[in-house]
Amino acid sequence: MGYIPLTLALSAICLLTVYLIGKYGSYKRQRASVSVSVFVAWYFSLIIVFVLPLDVSITLYNRCQTQRVIFENSTTTNVTLECEEPGGLVPNDALLYMWRVVYWTAQILCWLALPLMQSYVTAGEFSAGGRLKASLWNNAMYYLAYFVIFVVFLVYAAMKGLSLNRESLIIIVVSASNTWGLLLLVVLLGHGLVDLPRQLWHTAATEYRLNKTFFDVNKLSGDKHEAEDALKEVYREARAVLNLVKNEHSLRGKAQTIVSRFPEEVVKELFPNRSGADFESMGEADRGAVSDERYLVRLHSKAIDTVHIYQRTAAQWRSTMDRALWLEEVRKAEQSGTLPLAPSSVPAEVRRFWYVRARKPCTQALSLLLAGMTLLILVSECTFFITSRTLSPAALIIQAAADGFHYKYTQLLSIGVVGYLCACAYFTIFRLRIYSYYHLDNHGNTDENSLLFSGMLLCRLTPPICLNFLGMIHLDSHVTQQKNFGVETQFTRLMGHLDLLPVVAKGINIYLPMAIIVFCILTYYRLGTRLLHAMGIDQYVADDQFSMELVTSGRALVNLERGRRSRLENREARTSAFAQRVNAAAERVRTGLQRQLSEERRPIVADEELGYSGEDTAIRDPFARHPDSAHFFDDL
Repeated sequence: MGYIPLTLALSAICLLTVYLIGKYGSYKRQRASVSVSVFVAWYFSLIIVFVLPLDVSITLYNRCQTQRVIFENSTTTNVTLECEEPGGLVPNDALLYMWRVVYWTAQILCWLALPLMQSYVTAGEFSAGGRLKASLWNNAMYYLAYFVIFVVFLVYAAMKGLSLNRESLIIIVVSASNTWGLLLLVVLLGHGLVDLPRQLWHTAATEYRLNKTFFDVNKLSGDKHEAEDALKEVYREARAVLNLVKNEHSLRGKAQTIVSRFPEEVVKELFPNRSGADFESMGEADRGAVSDERYLVRLHSKAIDTVHIYQRTAAQWRSTMDRALWLEEVRKAEQSGTLPLAPSSVPAEVRRFWYVRARKPCTQALSLLLAGMTLLILVSECTFFITSRTLSPAALIIQAAADGFHYKYTQLLSIGVVGYLCACAYFTIFRLRIYSYYHLDNHGNTDENSLLFSGMLLCRLTPPICLNFLGMIHLDSHVTQQKNFGVETQFTRLMGHLDLLPVVAKGINIYLPMAIIVFCILTYYRLGTRLLHAMGIDQYVADDQFSMELVTSGRALVNLERGRRSRLENREARTSAFAQRVNAAAERVRTGLQRQLSEERRPIVADEELGYSGEDTAIRDPFARHPDSAHFFDDL
């Protein structure tokens, strides 16, 4: 059995998940429960890249074994079928158990645990019990909506004359969850299948990236000032509340908790000359409103949000500015061939060759390869429901490898297709921005709510991606039954045959993926971006005059930042040079004083010149012989 390859693959995914959470979040700042929950959600969403292809290859291998037994029993020749074992071959029961753990854990996380944790981490209550109560109250409406949808499915099943036993109820719940996930997958794939190759192509164009970065700099400049103003306003209000209730023991602790949410370095940066008088804006007339705990809860929640938005915007401003300055250096290097590089373990010549010469053709070639994968996926989505004749390119490729009994190649090809589906869907999730509610920042400044929301989206996408891939390669239940395939994947065994609900089995699961083409067309022509731009929401449109004006403003801001950094470097260089000169002068003075002190301590006339010796201990009379007046000043 091949437990070792499977263990190595799962370990690699585990390390990748730990790295991604550390890159987008912060293990030090976020709660341990949030880190564990997000890790499980991301990990179970990533392991399908290896587990699902393994399930497919084992299923095809089992079919080969069945065919070999039938062939050997039906012929008298010595010819036998050779079935190549796939890498990581494990028993079917072990794989089925793994799918149970992955599926039901993801469902519990995305429908119960993560929504409650989202409301818990954003609540402004001062106690754990209060935050839990607020979380339950905020999610009550969502759970009520889920219950209504479940009742609708029950009524539909009853109208179709289905028996509502335990197994039927589980299938109804699974069908409802998969239908919602498939709707989400269609939207995300429709964007990612087009935007991922296009963004990679734009990465090769330095001028496009530079203009887009200038646009982002100008946009972040406004966001940064808004975040600063919001933080100053909330901090002034929190300090005013603290000054008003400083003599009330019951409220002073809560007010101090609110003020402590503001980091000291941020306060020093925004209020360099702050004093207590600057925050006394509330009088005794406001004491009644401040004494209300609901007011303090709202202020606490507002303080948490404004601090995080400011920190995230400041980090994005710094990273975007660094990228703009670097791209300007790259553009100059493409013309001159010289590129200043910081010290690194990679040789400077290799990095210079990559950035100046090799990066553009390599990224363009990879972009064309991904565009070909997109065409393959789209054609497969439009033809996989045709079972009379195999027209799906994905099914043809997998079946060609399986017919040659090369199940290792089948597994590798499946990993490529599933990996690309996950990359396109997850690419959209990681780039999605929902104002201040959801934003994944790759500099470790993602808030807990956004991390939990991303985990919830990924968990909801896991089963639809598996079902969609199995449908494309004709291993889904409705395809295998019509073709008399004889075997089915362990994932299909877990999900059950969803033919219990005809509207799901023969309608949504088959024809809804074709809607991906509609979203791909919308994304290709950037209709959503142009609509938001027409509504007054800043969006980068390369052929728009207003966007070019924002690019010009962003270029001016970059030039100002370059000048500021240059002056700061020159100032530091001057300070360092002056400090070196002062230290050198001090060293010279110190050396001169030591030399002078040693000379002062040295006697003017040596003992030998006076006739003293170490053995002569008697004190000689200095007036025993009167000196000659003619040579009186010779010794001086």
